Amino acid sequence: MSALSPEPCTETPDLFAPLTEAEKTSVPASVTAAAEEWEPIVPAPSEPEMPSGAQAMWIYRNAEGEPLFARFRYDSTNKGEVTAKEVRPLTYGRRVWTDKYGRRRDLTDWHWKQPAKPLPLYGLDRLAARPDAPVLLVEGEKTADAGTALFPDYVAITSGGSTSAANADWSPLSGRDVTIWPDNDEPGEKYAQAVIEAARKAGVRSVRMVKLPRDLPAGWDIADPLPGGMESEAGAANTLRTMLDTAPQAEANVKMPPGYCMTPRGLFFTPDATGDTLPMPIWVSAPFEVMAETRDEGGTGWGLLISWNDRDGKPHQWSLPKRLVHGEGKEIAGELEDAGLNCSISATRHLRQFIASVHTKIRLRCVTTGGWHKTEQGPVFVLPNGTTLGIGRRAVAFQTTRAASGAEYATAGTLEDWQRGIAAYAVGNSRVTFALSVAFCGPLLDIMGEQSGGFHIVGKSQSGKSTSLYAAGSVWGKGDRDGQVRSWRGTTNGTEGIASETSDTLLILDEMGQADSREVGDITYMLANNTGKQRAGRNGEARTRKTWRSLFLSTGEVTLATKMGEAGRRAMAGQEVRLVNIPADAGAGMGLFEALHGMPSAGDLADHIRNAARTSYGTASRAYLEALVKDRAEDEAGLSAGIKGMVGRFETDCLPGGPVDGQVRSVVRRFGLVAAAGEVATAYEVLPWARGEATRAAKACFHAWLEDRGGTQAAEDREAIEQVRAFIEEHGESRFTLLGDPDGEGENPHTRTNYRAGFRRLVNTPDGGCWEYLILPETWRKEVCKGMDAKRAAQALRAAGYLLSDQSGKMSQSVRLPNIGKARVYVVSSAIMGGDNA
Repeated sequence: MSALSPEPCTETPDLFAPLTEAEKTSVPASVTAAAEEWEPIVPAPSEPEMPSGAQAMWIYRNAEGEPLFARFRYDSTNKGEVTAKEVRPLTYGRRVWTDKYGRRRDLTDWHWKQPAKPLPLYGLDRLAARPDAPVLLVEGEKTADAGTALFPDYVAITSGGSTSAANADWSPLSGRDVTIWPDNDEPGEKYAQAVIEAARKAGVRSVRMVKLPRDLPAGWDIADPLPGGMESEAGAANTLRTMLDTAPQAEANVKMPPGYCMTPRGLFFTPDATGDTLPMPIWVSAPFEVMAETRDEGGTGWGLLISWNDRDGKPHQWSLPKRLVHGEGKEIAGELEDAGLNCSISATRHLRQFIASVHTKIRLRCVTTGGWHKTEQGPVFVLPNGTTLGIGRRAVAFQTTRAASGAEYATAGTLEDWQRGIAAYAVGNSRVTFALSVAFCGPLLDIMGEQSGGFHIVGKSQSGKSTSLYAAGSVWGKGDRDGQVRSWRGTTNGTEGIASETSDTLLILDEMGQADSREVGDITYMLANNTGKQRAGRNGEARTRKTWRSLFLSTGEVTLATKMGEAGRRAMAGQEVRLVNIPADAGAGMGLFEALHGMPSAGDLADHIRNAARTSYGTASRAYLEALVKDRAEDEAGLSAGIKGMVGRFETDCLPGGPVDGQVRSVVRRFGLVAAAGEVATAYEVLPWARGEATRAAKACFHAWLEDRGGTQAAEDREAIEQVRAFIEEHGESRFTLLGDPDGEGENPHTRTNYRAGFRRLVNTPDGGCWEYLILPETWRKEVCKGMDAKRAAQALRAAGYLLSDQSGKMSQSVRLPNIGKARVYVVSSAIMGGDNA
């Protein structure tokens, strides 16, 4: 193998790499213009050798056993674990090319190249040696070797990986009995369906496909051991043998409509012949694969699941609603073009007709929202980009009117990159740790039956508020404003659509100051209430409302109450409970941060986290969901009980003794659920934290909220005290008539009161004098308690010791007033001016 260096996996590819710009400028134009020539020679005159660094080698041979080409597997590892696999072809032949130094090379030897298509099957020598043996067709060479050992009466062969079916020469299977054993994943299903079609076209005598049990793990194949509990008493080999012997006849998945044909060049439609003229096929679109028809639980919402690769080779998948075929013809083609599938401008009606007429054997349940869904096989989690996780993931398809939906949920880098670049810097920084824990909390809402809610990180400009959002957003996708971080600047209807798309994940809204002050309160209520606005259809009938479940993170320089006050509106207690304020300043003199982890300044740490959130993202949520879906499928009751226990302990630790209002209990449970989410992600080894880190951060943020709130009483009670105090502060002398003595026998002659609200008097106490404000009933209801329940306000003041009731326990007292006589008034002590609620 003289053409290969001792380290082919690292050096040899450099020989074939494109020239750099600097190298191009140093090479004569006549040399760089010379095209590469590749002439594979098969069979090869020599045997390929195992290169250094390769983990496995498979030699493809012809019927006579001569080598045609080889494939090698290289594994990338991290801490002893395989993180990526790469398979490279090696073929004998003559290659003429210009290397990166501008030298013209002409070498006949083994090269990292592939032979000409169609490619041979792996196992042709075994196939030719046993012309009467049944054929076992699997995905991948390793699996074929395992099949040979497991079932010696079969000839196990393969065309290679899951995308190799279209490039293989299947003609050697003509007249043979073939059984297909698919891998237990979506690529395996696609490969099996492609092979069924190819085998039938090759003229096989029969084709069967093994039916896999539902309980097999994702990606399982016959080279893997059977999971515990699935083996028969006679052992795993007998279980597998039974599955092979009982494989049913395979059916073609796709039934093409008359006149249509899918070729490597794309979809074509051939009209019926008229007279003696032979019609020309009409090109409709670039090639795509029809995977399944979809419909919802009620048998409506039918659609078609298709997949394709764009011109850069990037895979795409879309479950498109079939109702679109009856709209404007350009709508479907426009969406496909936008996602990289080229469509004919003049043949859109043929594309619509194909989508309306094609039928498949495979039926999938379609869902129109992401998040948790139940299937017969178990729970499934669907991401807004169509990715499904769970045992029943192959039975569900995410259906949307947009082909390129869910781009915000892309991934980049590895989980280890994200842990080193972002999660590690959250340790000791309560606000960042809390925000990351919130990011993992969304999937727990459905498990625990909890409602949606939010956290609002509030503080001055440049305090690091947005940094926490970038970190949290990187859990699910790109952590920036062109990814997971949305703006408050939008309408209620627009935010409703975003909430629906982010169900069970995380909704991030940055800069509340940009929101419409007239709508921000309604948006908060809507997000926390899990449902959008009820709308009517064209005929007046009720349309289906959008629904969701999510925790949302928000930032701003102002609170919700302040923002609503700009429009003259008052924030209700329910709104402030649904969106909890957390001060951005952690109290360490560094804004959001408490620990810099070796960074020169808080600004440098913020810049680092933001840059890392743009380069390493999306992997943490995938790893977390894989573990969470598995745990929920195996023991949902146990999972729920464990989380409930963590929330209960958090509530016990955080709440003081004595009466606590239900609003505070609701909020502390939400903080506790966030703490539990962080601890679960830590237990799954997704967050690289010590146990208890997430809980400590959640406690710090909860106590900051509680201190800012002013206590554990109901918000309405606190607001009542504040409003009465404010009224007395503003009108203490001008609208309260000074009485001459405590019994009210006479009005002080030296005062004059306009727009009187009541009276005031000085009462002697052991600690000195104390003022009492006697407020007339109508003024109490219409002015002092304006906008609130006057009776509840009186109860709140009495409970706090500021309202002095009479001996019978009534809220008001009967007193004699100048020029009025006996009257009932609300008596408020001046202690309210310096109370604990001040």
